[in-house]
Parts: sequence; structure tokens; C-alpha cells
Amino acid sequence: MSSPLIDIDNRCNKLSFSFLVFDKEFNPGNQLIDSFSDQFYFYPHSSNIKNHIKNLNNITFRASSNTSSSIIVSNASIKNHIATSISHIHLHNKPVIKTIHRAVNITTTEAELFTIQYGINQVVGITNINYIIVISDSLHTAKRIFDSSSHPYQIHSAATSHELRGFFLKDVNNCIKFWDCPSKQNWLLHSLVDKDSKSFDSVPIFLCKLSWDYCKKQECNSILSQWKMSFQVLDLKGKNFLKLLDSDFKPIKLLAIKGSPWLQHFGHSNLLYARATRAIINHAPISKYHLRSFPREDFLCPCSLYPIETRWHILHDCKRFNKYWNPRRDTIAHFLSLLQFNSNAFSFD
Repeated sequence: MSSPLIDIDNRCNKLSFSFLVFDKEFNPGNQLIDSFSDQFYFYPHSSNIKNHIKNLNNITFRASSNTSSSIIVSNASIKNHIATSISHIHLHNKPVIKTIHRAVNITTTEAELFTIQYGINQVVGITNINYIIVISDSLHTAKRIFDSSSHPYQIHSAATSHELRGFFLKDVNNCIKFWDCPSKQNWLLHSLVDKDSKSFDSVPIFLCKLSWDYCKKQECNSILSQWKMSFQVLDLKGKNFLKLLDSDFKPIKLLAIKGSPWLQHFGHSNLLYARATRAIINHAPISKYHLRSFPREDFLCPCSLYPIETRWHILHDCKRFNKYWNPRRDTIAHFLSLLQFNSNAFSFD
């Protein structure tokens, strides 16, 4: 028993502390949302992004001319496992306060949350500030501040929650607003921070601990890499697996998020997905498959032009499925069109 326990202990020593489940900020009835729900707001971007940016321009213009307002623009990026977190704090008639922090072996979410936390920490200590605007391209990260569930960012959430509690208690009119600003919009104030966060090149000098979330991410990446490598091995994938190409005529790659490339094309219909699956794995109600179990039967294709009804014959030259024709049957888009135009292809009907 001692050996495994020692190994686990040594492994945990390499991790930085992330969870604060019993912090008073997460106690039921004592959370920010329980007492100050009308003093913080979120403004995600809508489908009308131009109108969202217009409103963001107006709100920042008014805030920049108000002595009791502050604007925090934050961003973070990761290069070579080194996270760079940058925030610009704008105050009325004062130089922009720029902060930069670097950390090794953390995720982008942790870096984003830390720079928001640090910006808020700097602003709440300034006298006469009662209105804070936080602008970030990771609004979902900012919402973690008010998330009382167990998650690996609690150490940042608790610290930020504590700062905001003191800020809200100073004056019932004090409030903070979080605005979403996608990087691709190149909005001036955010583009400056985004450019700075991606312009630094750092090399770690000392050994650094790993965050829990980073370890989880690395482990997931390792599992996905092994999965993709296994998929490329013919013996594991199966020799009958149909090789399809994407729109760039390149072999389709496996994805574990946002649906696989196959699901994206066929997932909207159970019937279509079933027929596509039968064709791709060559496990379909066709003569070629029946031949495995009943080698003495007659397996002439119903079109009478091919001795055996095979998948290749159906996809390329069977006259029964000529409602759609394209010589590039090896792309997933054309394969999908053939199935849609020929509802009886690879069907039991």
C-alpha cells in the first residue's frame, strides 16, 4: 500500500492549488448572486455584432469621460506552454495602466480569469470609482467569478468575489459590467491588448508547478493523440472502412469536439446516418456482405451488369442509383449527395 500512496503524493506535489470548495464566498446564501444580483451585468455579443460594437463604443466613450468610471480591457494567450496575461486599465485623464503576467503550464481560461481578477483588484482600491467596465473576448470565463459549483478555477473566483463584495458594500450604486468583445472584430482598445499578449516570447527558467486543469488538458490531448494514431492503423480501423476526403480533398481527420466530420454531415437525420454508417463500414444489406455467410447463393447485382453487388459498384456505376452523378465519389460531400438523392441506397427497404 505504501508505494502507490507515495507515488500519488509525489504527483500531487507537482500541482498548484486550485480548489477552494469550503471558502466562505461559496457558502449558500453568502454568494454574490444572493446579495448583489443587481450590481453586476453581462453583455454577450448578439447576432447583430455591428450593433453590439456600436453600443460598446458608446458605453466606453461615456465611461472614459466620467471621473468615477474605469475600463478594464483584458486578454491572454499561450505560446510554447507559456501564458501571457495582459490588462489595460483606463481612467479619466490618467495614463493607461498596463499590467503583464506570465505563467507556465496553465490553460487559457486560467490566464484569462487571472488577468480579470488582477484588473478588478487594481480598480476597486482606487478612491471614488463606482462604475467598472470589463471588456474581454472570454465572457464565459468572467462568469466563473460567480460560479459557486466545484471547478478548478475556484482560487481565482474566490479572490475576485472577495474584492467585488467589498466594492459592492461601499455603495449600493456601485456596479460592474462585463462586455464581450470578439478578437476578430479588431475593436481598437481590445486589439491593442490582444496584440500585446501575442507579441511576447518567453522561455521558462525555473521548474514550475502544473495547474490541475492544465494536467487534465494534457492528459486529454495524449488520449486523443493515441486515438487518432490508432484510427490510422488499418487493422484497428478495419480494412473495409471507406476512406472519404474533405472539401480540400484531404483525408478526413478525427475530431472530439463540435461533432465529428461525419456527424456534421449526417447527424441531422437518424435514417441518413444509419445508411451512411452501413456504407462506410461496408456492413450493409448488399450481396457482397451476404457472400461472407452464404457463399453458394447467387449474388448478381439487380442491375444485371455486375456479378456481385459491391459497395464500389453502388457508389460508382450501378444504374439503379443514377439520380445523382459525380466522378468524385470519394469526397464526403458527394457521398452525402448520393445518399440524399437515392433514398434506397444502403437501405433495407
